Order: sequence, then structure tokens, then C-alpha cells
Amino acid sequence: MFEFCLRALLNELNAYINAKTGLAEEPVIYANPSEYITSLAGQTDNKVVMSVVDIWQEGLTSGAKEYIPQGNKYISKNQPLIFSLYILFATYFQTKPALAGLSYLSSVIAFFQHKNHFTQQNTPLLQQKGLDNISVSLVNLTYQEKSALWTGLGMAYRPSVVYKVGMIAIADMSMNNIEVQAIKDIYVRI
Repeated sequence: MFEFCLRALLNELNAYINAKTGLAEEPVIYANPSEYITSLAGQTDNKVVMSVVDIWQEGLTSGAKEYIPQGNKYISKNQPLIFSLYILFATYFQTKPALAGLSYLSSVIAFFQHKNHFTQQNTPLLQQKGLDNISVSLVNLTYQEKSALWTGLGMAYRPSVVYKVGMIAIADMSMNNIEVQAIKDIYVRI
């Protein structure tokens, strides 16, 4: 589910920047922070690199189980776990002037200011995985937090912004289907 959400955001973001700037290439790519310098050195030149820097489980407002009526009994079903992703967008400009990187980063900020709530209506791709919505909000890091982030990544600081992508539900659908099938089998035998 995480990968799907990231691909959806990345596709929308690149389409927005391309429409605004007339670029034919993808100005934003996804890479793990450890890949910046090593394996992606040639691919990340003159790009904004999108990376997940943290995954955080959000607390549930209700109980962890939901009870579903099945005939004259109830079965319990685990509620999906809700997560937020913290995404770093960092400039990586080697051959173009650094100001071009800031322009791309400004486009990322403008996109999420324009569209910070993704629904099935404004992002039909979400229907494929049954996601209702995704919200995106800017995270303001202090100087110390930014320093700790870049130190933790083992890299020198680059101009960057961090966004929180929230309300990604993860549920084990295969387990739920097995439980439902087992209950159906019991009722067939009775």
C-alpha cells in the first residue's frame, strides 16, 4: 500500500510540474537516501529526490477489533492499522545551477499547497486499491531536527522539505477472506 501511495503522489506531482514548466522529463524521482550517491549518481543529477524517512503508526480512535454479524453469531475482525509516511523532497543538482533546484523544490511546495487532499474523485488512481483519501501536510522541522535528519542519513545537508502523508490503512485482506471462508464452511456443515 505504501508503494502504491508513493507512486500515485509521484505521478501527480510530476504531471503538475511538467504542465507548469513544459519539461518532458520527470523532475522528481523516488530513491532511498542511501542510493543518492552510490547507485543513482547519474540518474539523480538535476532532480528533486523523494524519499521516505519515517513511517509512523497513528493511534486508533476506537477498539482494535470490529465485530461483524455472521448469521446468528458475530466474528471479530482486526481493524486496519493506520500509518503516516514522512517524505523528504531534496534537491540534487550537479550540472545545473543550484537555483534550478530551488525552482523545482518550489514547484513541489506549490503542488502540495494546491492539492493537499487526495480523494477518489480528484485522484481516480486511488480507486484501484480502495483508498478513500490521503492527506499531505508540510512538516516544519527545527534546525536541530534537520541536522539530526541529515546526520542520520549520513549525508551533507541539501535544500529540502518534509511532508507527512497520512491515513494510509493497512489490512491483511487475505486473512479476513480466510476467516470468512472458514465461517461459511462451518455453516455449510451445520
